[in-house]
Amino acid sequence: KTYEESLGGKEYSSNIPNTNNYSPEPQSYPKLEESFSICIGSQLKITHSLRLFVDNVWNLCAGHPRAPERLQTALSLYTNNLSGLILLVDNRLNLYSGNTHKLSKISEVFPEFHFPPFDQQLTTIRQKLLNPDVVKRRTPTNYLIDDTVPDAVIKEDETSGDLILPTGTCYLTRHSNLKQVHCVIHLVGTVHEVQGEVTSRDSLLIGLKSALKIASENNMDNLVIPLFLTSTLEPGMDHAWCMKRSELVFKCVKGFMIEVGSTGVINSKTFHFILPKNTPQKTFQSISSLLPNIFRVPCPMVLDQGSRKKTLTVEELTKLNLSPDSNTS
Repeated sequence: KTYEESLGGKEYSSNIPNTNNYSPEPQSYPKLEESFSICIGSQLKITHSLRLFVDNVWNLCAGHPRAPERLQTALSLYTNNLSGLILLVDNRLNLYSGNTHKLSKISEVFPEFHFPPFDQQLTTIRQKLLNPDVVKRRTPTNYLIDDTVPDAVIKEDETSGDLILPTGTCYLTRHSNLKQVHCVIHLVGTVHEVQGEVTSRDSLLIGLKSALKIASENNMDNLVIPLFLTSTLEPGMDHAWCMKRSELVFKCVKGFMIEVGSTGVINSKTFHFILPKNTPQKTFQSISSLLPNIFRVPCPMVLDQGSRKKTLTVEELTKLNLSPDSNTS
C-alpha cells in the first residue's frame, strides 16, 4: 500500500507493509502456561517472577504491525526494563542458515530506525571476532562474550568465508522492529550437542551462563529462555530427556540468580521459560511440578491473633524475619 501526505507544499510517498500478510499464526497446540513467584537470597530476599509456557518462539518476534505488544515494546525501548531472547543458533556466522536466517527475514519486514541493520550488526561482530585484542575482552558494548569458553578457537571456512564459532559463544544484536523483543542473545550450539546429553560443565551450559550475564549487564529484566535449549522436540527427546534437561537449565538459572544477588544487585527480574509447541501436556505438568522443588516458591502464612486470622504477604514476612517458605502457621 502507498500513502501520501502533504508537508510544506511537498508530497511524500512511502511504502508500508500490507497488514493482511501478517495475521497471527493459527494455534494448533494447547495453550499451556503457568506463573510462579520465587524468593532468592538469605539475608535480603528478592522476589522474582517465573513463567512457564508453550509457544512458537517466532511468535515473540513476528506479528501483525498493529499488535498491541509492539506499542509496549516501543515504549520501553529506551528504559532500563528491556526484553531479551536467548536464541540457539548454529556455529556459522552468516545470514543464510538456521535460526539466524529466520531472524534475518523477520527483521527485514519492518524498517529499523534505532539500531544498525541486522546484517551490519553481524558484520561488526565478525570484525570484532577477527580482532585478537577484542575477542578476550568482554564488555556489554562489544556485542559478544567469548572469554568464558576455554581454549575457544575461531576458524574461517575457506570455501564460504563464514566464521566457525565454538559451542557456547554468545553475541548480542539489538532490534526495535520485533514484536516483543529488544535484544537477541545468540547462543552457539550444534544440533548434535543440543540434542545430546549435556552436563553443567559442558560448553553449552557455560554459554548459557554467559548469556545470562549479558542479559544482566544490558538491563534485560524480562528474558525468554528456551528451557530445552531447542525450539522443537525431535524424535528421541522423550519425557525423561525433557525432565533432565529442564532440571539442568533450572539449576543453571538459579545459580546465576544467587550469584548476582550476592553482588548487591536487587532488581526484580522475570524469566520466561518457553517450551516447544509440540510439548506434550503430561511433560508440561511434570515440569510445572518440578519447578517449585528447585526454586523457593513463597507460600502464604496465617498469623493467628485469637479469633482473627491474617494472611501475611512476603513483604510482611520479611519484616518479621520469617522465611516465606516456612511451614510455621
